[in-house]
Amino acid sequence: MVTTIFRAMALAALVSLTVSSAHAMSVSPNHVEMTSVGNAGRTQITVTNNGSAPIPVETSLQKLDIDQNGVTKTSPAGEEFLVFPPQAMIPAGGTQLFRLQWVGEPNLDRSRSYMLSVTQIPVKIDKNRNGVQIVSSFGVVVNVAPPNGKPSLRLASTGVAADAQGKRHATITVENASKVHANLENAVIHVSAGTWSKTYESGDILQKIGIGIVQPGKRRVFILPDELPAGASKIQARLDYTPAR
Repeated sequence: MVTTIFRAMALAALVSLTVSSAHAMSVSPNHVEMTSVGNAGRTQITVTNNGSAPIPVETSLQKLDIDQNGVTKTSPAGEEFLVFPPQAMIPAGGTQLFRLQWVGEPNLDRSRSYMLSVTQIPVKIDKNRNGVQIVSSFGVVVNVAPPNGKPSLRLASTGVAADAQGKRHATITVENASKVHANLENAVIHVSAGTWSKTYESGDILQKIGIGIVQPGKRRVFILPDELPAGASKIQARLDYTPAR
């Protein structure tokens, strides 16, 4: 018997995600916003078993760090969260709510980001049987903001980058000088090069780029999805950002 693990890490802007119908499990939402005090200090995640047999699942949390190029690094989380239940057996066709509550420092000095992993636990199968056991793991991005302050996002610079196929794209570098994380999905991006121009509304950004988390005091470089016309080199851009809080 071979166990195959599919890790669908929902890093929406960190990673673009398409869930295969072969997965027996789905998780919603894949991104939550919390604050360190008040009602927004708790939320819930729904896990659905789309398969024909019960599945055991467990949760785990890791701190999430995102560098300028969108590369993510995880490290062990402490005891900042209470997750209930930590494990569950979900019946075929059933759902399970996992409640997530912040129990860490109430007066955070700056936002923190985490990855909540919901992982199917492999079950023992008769060693005399041949087959493949598909085990899914899904990630939920969890942002926790301090009780006070507003995020800021400004355009720092523009550029041009080529993708793996040699196609040229405009890039923008944005900066968050605040102590609260900012999400690019809450912005409108206007970019132009000569007679060519493109506007990315919030829905376009979420679908084509992702959440676009910019952590406090950091910069992020984003490659815009549309190919530049031949000869376009000088990129002009404007970023209109409206904080969600």
